[in-house]
Amino acid sequence: MAVKQLSELNRRGLLDQHMVPILESNSKNFFSLPNESFFLNIGHGAITVYAYLLYCEDRRTHQCHPSYRTIAGAVHLSVSTVMKHITKLADKQFIAVESTSYIDGHGMKRNGNNLYTILPIQVAMDHCYQQQMFRLEEQQKRDQVQKRLGWNAENALCAPL
Repeated sequence: MAVKQLSELNRRGLLDQHMVPILESNSKNFFSLPNESFFLNIGHGAITVYAYLLYCEDRRTHQCHPSYRTIAGAVHLSVSTVMKHITKLADKQFIAVESTSYIDGHGMKRNGNNLYTILPIQVAMDHCYQQQMFRLEEQQKRDQVQKRLGWNAENALCAPL
């Protein structure tokens, strides 16, 4: 039975010469989510919003511009929660956010949807590593100051909380 199915897939041109499935990456039927996004400590809500932005992005420009309301409806979160996650993604350098505006029919300038640029995952990883190094250096400085002052838990006037 498996041989019959493989021959049918091969006949349709869905397998290469090594019998590996051929996936057309130029279609909009799927997108990839970088593995690193799960290890950079952004939380499941931000990953969900990030995944939706990846789904919406133009693969040539790496940009998209859904409204907060559209994102919220798609991922079943409130608008304020989506705004919080967008801020977190921008702070962690997964995306760049640009405000847009337009002129309405009455000639009034209005705020448009944000323009989101999906940054390469390496940018977010580098930012994460820089933040970790900064925290380590700060902790090292605190430890050196405490050592110079001769501070330890036994010499404290009151117990730490």
